[in-house]
Amino acid sequence: MADRAQSENYIEIRQVQKESSALAEASIIVAAGRGIKEEENLELIQQLASVFNGAAVGGSRPLCDLHWLEYKQQIGITGATVTPDLYLACGISGAAQHISGMRNAGFIVSVNIDPKAAIFNHSDVCIVEDLNTFIPTFMETVQKMKQA
Repeated sequence: MADRAQSENYIEIRQVQKESSALAEASIIVAAGRGIKEEENLELIQQLASVFNGAAVGGSRPLCDLHWLEYKQQIGITGATVTPDLYLACGISGAAQHISGMRNAGFIVSVNIDPKAAIFNHSDVCIVEDLNTFIPTFMETVQKMKQA
């Protein structure tokens, strides 16, 4: 029998981890979507998550498909279903595929530049602002509060 790994007709089949323990156990999730625009902006998402103890970073499928995030960080119908106490959606449009994975979060805060973004229909707090403006301002405010 020929070695299947060398056969040009061989297709590798792997089971994708549906839910990472970090996402499953996190009481706070900061999630990124295509609205972050550039891979470098994931640094802002990670900085925001670092403000909260035990927060995890997740994201939408497009970011995982772009290899900006690992698939174990994907939230949605083809990723993890999460139920954190607080879900911060950053630059997420609100596609049904993503909503199905996070709709049972306790409190949802969404930041998006589009005031008509579908994610706002599922959010407790809607912030219409560019992430590059909002996150640094939020971080600065948190720092001032810690120093007071």
